Formats: sequence, structure tokens, C-alpha cells
Amino acid sequence: MPDFPSFDHWFPPIVPPERHDAPPYRLRHPDEDEVAALDAHLRDWCEAPRMRGSGRTWVRHFAGTSWVAEATLDARRLGVLLGFGSPGRPGEAIIHVLAVDPAFRRRGIGRALVERFAADLAAAGATELSVPWRPDDPAGLAFLRALGFIPDAGPGSVRIYGVPAYADWDGAGEDRALLRRAIAG
Repeated sequence: MPDFPSFDHWFPPIVPPERHDAPPYRLRHPDEDEVAALDAHLRDWCEAPRMRGSGRTWVRHFAGTSWVAEATLDARRLGVLLGFGSPGRPGEAIIHVLAVDPAFRRRGIGRALVERFAADLAAAGATELSVPWRPDDPAGLAFLRALGFIPDAGPGSVRIYGVPAYADWDGAGEDRALLRRAIAG
């Protein structure tokens, strides 16, 4: 039939985001002057409806253990990791936020952020990395599993989206899979 819409008209093909080679970048600690910019990046880079932003407190008190990946040519932010060593559990290092610009994912930036964080915290005495992650984020979970993280299936965990997780971990409706990985000092 002429002029009848094709299948692609009703169901256009899914086109992945355009990917680019990662520009040369460096890792540095965030500073207090970039709180608003980091929050804007986290909102843009994360699919979570209520992404936890960095906030001034995070940058002020945990800048020494957090990292930003920044392009060396134009100082563009490519990724951010906010993390800290647990004061209540001395051998545990927590990744609070990890995000990479979608145009530069699968280019080693996320891995570099995690490994730099792990090396620093291992030097400070941490023996384990811990990441509370949304169980409905399969891409993020796959990335963390590729880095050697394993979901905690301990007492109180239930399968949410097929992943061992803890219901209401971060508040009502905020389920989290708790992923862990050993680090060497």
C-alpha cells in the first residue's frame, strides 16, 4: 500500500548515543567552587530520577578521597567519583557516587576513577570497597561486576530486579544492591 507507514515509522530503530575517543585526561580532587557544576553533570549523566548530588558537604569534607576526571586540553569534566573511608567500619571504603559522561563511557574513565580511589584508600588501610547501587540499573551493575564487585546476598537481602539487594536501604522506595570488592594495600 503506498503511503502506508512502515514498521520503522511506528517503532524507530534504537540508536546508541554517539561515542567518542576519550581525550587525554587527568584525575584530580574536586574543589568547593565546582559544587553546582558537579551537581549539573550528575543530573545530566545519570538516569536515576533522584540522583544524589554532590552537595557542598561532600566536596568540602571528602574532596581528599574523591576524584574528578578532567580533559587536559579544555578542563571539561568527563567523570566523577565521590567516596570516603568509613569512620564506623575502618577497613571499608565507600563509593557514594560514580558517574561518567555518556559520550565517553566504555573508554576506561570509570575504571580509572575506581582504581585511583581504591589505591588511595588501600594506602590508608582499607581492605574492602563497598558500593550501594540501584538494582534497576543493569548497565551500572554490569560495569561494577566487570571491576570485580560482587552483590552482597547476606541476611536481609532479597532479589530485586534479579539482583540480591536491600529494600529501602536509602529510605522508602530507595532499594540498593550492596556490591563489595576486596582491595590490597
